[in-house]
Amino acid sequence: MNNTNTAAATQRIEFRRAILPDEIDALCEIDRRIFHKHPADLFIPEEWAEFESYWMIVDGKIVGCSAFIRDSDYDDEPRPGCLHIMSTGILPEFRRRGFGMKQKQWQIEFARQQGFRVIVTNTRESNLAMLQLNLKLGFVICGTAPHFYYEPDEPAIVMELQLQAKSPATVADPR
Repeated sequence: MNNTNTAAATQRIEFRRAILPDEIDALCEIDRRIFHKHPADLFIPEEWAEFESYWMIVDGKIVGCSAFIRDSDYDDEPRPGCLHIMSTGILPEFRRRGFGMKQKQWQIEFARQQGFRVIVTNTRESNLAMLQLNLKLGFVICGTAPHFYYEPDEPAIVMELQLQAKSPATVADPR
């Protein structure tokens, strides 16, 4: 049996909010390790200070990170009720084990619990793994942003997920 995609199902996974400003250097370091193929995409400490960031911790070890901006669209314009996912990343040595799926599922549940109506995210056109993962989870492509990324120049694929309000648990009729 191939265990590569089942590791996430058998390990203890937690998400913890990054402590700012204490962990900004660690956020920059994980960003560098995750997105090393595109150094121009890395966030600077001042940007990390603006984000709401969460560590993905598996069996006590940091394996990834998420970063959000509340009430913002992909182009940083205000958008009430929208959670903008600025970053979703898993360290290269932990990829292809189901952790990206777990992280995205957590992001969606986080957005629902926080009362957001929509999630917006964008990714490089060449990042097929992230595009496929988002599509699998119900995100739809709503546009492209030409020249969004540079070094190399590449459009961003903008994706959204409309969130359904959670319906209250059905209570059995006592009659």
